[in-house]
Amino acid sequence: LTAASCFRGKNSGSASVVLGAYDLRQQEQSRQTFSIRSISQNGYDPRQNLNDVLLLQLDREARLTPSVALVPLPPQNATVEAGTNCQVAGWGTQRLRRLFSRFPRVLNVTVTSNPCLPRDMCIGVISRRGRISGRSRVERS
Repeated sequence: LTAASCFRGKNSGSASVVLGAYDLRQQEQSRQTFSIRSISQNGYDPRQNLNDVLLLQLDREARLTPSVALVPLPPQNATVEAGTNCQVAGWGTQRLRRLFSRFPRVLNVTVTSNPCLPRDMCIGVISRRGRISGRSRVERS
């Protein structure tokens, strides 16, 4: 599962999925790398930032380990109320056109009721238990 906005302009042959890694510069024993067999489109609308989710089918089954686990999805129409505190972690860049971090960074965030707009920047976030994605506002100075 990934954000469609993060995948825009890429084809499945040019991307890979990494599971179980912590240090992006090391080939850790727990690391599993996959090609993408297929992508399930979900009607992503970049103008309104609607349906910003893609389901990726890996080229083979992932091995479940202490570093690679299943994450249950919420019910289809579930919502998270504004003001809810969440913790995200990931290798994403903090600025546009920068390299990914070597190690995941942890961030405490609060859910807001503000919609995500096209000027928002995609951040891929990961925890030791699974992969999720989020949004980060890009402020122009």
